[in-house]
Amino acid sequence: MSRGIGHLQQAILDTLAARPGGDEIENRYSRAWLADDVHDLRTVSHEMAQVMGGISHQHFHTGAWQASFSRAVAGLVRRKMLESLSLVPLRDFEADYPVRIEYLSDGEYLNWTSRQCRFARVKDVSVMKTDNNT
Repeated sequence: MSRGIGHLQQAILDTLAARPGGDEIENRYSRAWLADDVHDLRTVSHEMAQVMGGISHQHFHTGAWQASFSRAVAGLVRRKMLESLSLVPLRDFEADYPVRIEYLSDGEYLNWTSRQCRFARVKDVSVMKTDNNT
């Protein structure tokens, strides 16, 4: 029986509330900037690992950190506090070979097809203001 969100889940929500979103992502063929309210959870995980000690002496995430972060994100998605995005809104992109870019009537989107939650948006802002000490 769950008693509410955990410490890492609250830390993730606090981190997302404190950062603007709109992360830059790139690969060999393209570079893209996410919409302002969209976060790249790889970047968030790395930022949090540096602060919370989830980085090994070789500057890689530890396996325990990756597992904990993934479980915490999955729980937030399950509770509908985070929205996992498969069509990721883009603010801008540069592409030599526009892989997975969808041109819809309201803008360009990255078509992200993966079972892992990499791109997310906070669904309910009022949730982040709750006190978890009760």
